[in-house]
Amino acid sequence: MKKGIMAIMAIIFIFEIVGCATYYHSQAVRNETGSTITEVYIRDTGSDDWGKAKNVRVRIGSDGRAVQTYDGSYVWDTYKINNATQIVFFEQSSFSETAKIGNKDIAIKDSDGLLYMKNNVPINFTTAKSNFFQEVIWEKKGGGETLVSSDPITFTVKDRLPMIIVVNQTGLPVTLIAPVQNPINRDGRFQFQPMEMKRSIDVIYSIGQARYTEQAFMVRNEDVTVTLTKRPPYVIITNNTGSTVNLVQIKMPGDSGWVGPNILNLQLNADGTLAQVQAGTQSIERRGSVPNKDSFRFWTANVNLTGNTFDIRIDDVLGNSYIKSNVQATNNDMTLTFTQADKR
Repeated sequence: MKKGIMAIMAIIFIFEIVGCATYYHSQAVRNETGSTITEVYIRDTGSDDWGKAKNVRVRIGSDGRAVQTYDGSYVWDTYKINNATQIVFFEQSSFSETAKIGNKDIAIKDSDGLLYMKNNVPINFTTAKSNFFQEVIWEKKGGGETLVSSDPITFTVKDRLPMIIVVNQTGLPVTLIAPVQNPINRDGRFQFQPMEMKRSIDVIYSIGQARYTEQAFMVRNEDVTVTLTKRPPYVIITNNTGSTVNLVQIKMPGDSGWVGPNILNLQLNADGTLAQVQAGTQSIERRGSVPNKDSFRFWTANVNLTGNTFDIRIDDVLGNSYIKSNVQATNNDMTLTFTQADKR
């Protein structure tokens, strides 16, 4: 008796499932850029994290099964999206006719390394209705009646991010620090596309230890050129204090203390650049000296200088300090003459 009741209940349950409607929601991304897409990134609008590339799928072996490593992990392969083709990147299967998903930012990169982006994209699903038996037993995902049809999210050349073209006219090799890192030879150029669009973007570069900032002002989706001209000058210190000087220090305006090295102790290469290995000296240790009426030249690239102004201090052998504040560093070499008027 019990077996009969259970069999009847099972039959009723199966018929309920078979008759239950399921919905497959899908939204494709289409490539109409004219190039092959090699990377696709997706994030929730408002998020700062792009995460890993989304155009990956499990590798399928010759037996039709997913390939796994010795520890049971699946092997994933990156796939490309040819021009004039589309791939479904958003999909949901549910018992609800309405899919719920927030707006997305989508970035793609083509085979030439160019970036394209769409921000705050609403996901408009194509919705197909089927029954549970079709979807689960026959594995006909999305088969059945199409209730809503939507166009793919299409990328074209108009979605290419603007290019920042950096031209080096400092007369010296430079190193880009931000928003990307890359060396640029003298009179060379380098271009990149920033992933985050802002009204202005700081382009930070260094020459030796000196660091400078130029701003790239973005106008709509137009490329912009940033020309680097700032470079660290040579500074000639002339000692007219009446005593021998044995300490020279430099710091940024506003810094509370003189914690930098004694410039007279710096170990330099034959070309005047800072040696990689420095002698183990304290910042206040005094070894070199500049006699009265004599001069000493140093390159500001050999000290930690940020921006176009600095404070400089010299001490004589009697323990007196002489300071010049807010010295403007231009591209031209300069001479700073210290006298008793600079004594602090």
